Amino acid sequence: MGLIVVDYLLIAPRNLKIIASHSSTRNTPTSERYNMPISPELRRKIDELENANLRERILDMLTSPGKRLATDEEIFESMVSRHVAAEEQRARLRKWKDAEVIAFAKYFQENRPEDYIEFLRQEKEFREIEAVLAWNVRRLILNWIPNLDESDVTGLFGKFRDYAESHLI
Repeated sequence: MGLIVVDYLLIAPRNLKIIASHSSTRNTPTSERYNMPISPELRRKIDELENANLRERILDMLTSPGKRLATDEEIFESMVSRHVAAEEQRARLRKWKDAEVIAFAKYFQENRPEDYIEFLRQEKEFREIEAVLAWNVRRLILNWIPNLDESDVTGLFGKFRDYAESHLI
């Protein structure tokens, strides 16, 4: 038996029983969406958050229709704790200086000249680097600075691509 879609409701044809629904609060005016029931205490906690995007995401989650397997408070706590963990991770990332990026470019050019030329060609022609070459460059970064965190390797790789695009191509 197939399902019939009617006004965003999925209805089984034989017994016309609603088995699932889908809608979104994204197109609901903000004033209506935020008038959906959220406890005053939780609303105060949400309003006290400094990050406007986080507030919006939490309100979207709490006011969207659908079954919940957690309380509004648990959803709030989970979203805030994940946001804080992500902020802490970003703060731990190494801030690559231009001199370090230039030094890596020189190291790359001296140690893997063929790959260096190919990297610049791919960046110029396609604005992307094929997987094998990207992997080799990441390994070269780890040879240049051993025991570097993978997130920092990714950061230097991205900074080098930016540098190549703006200075070398």
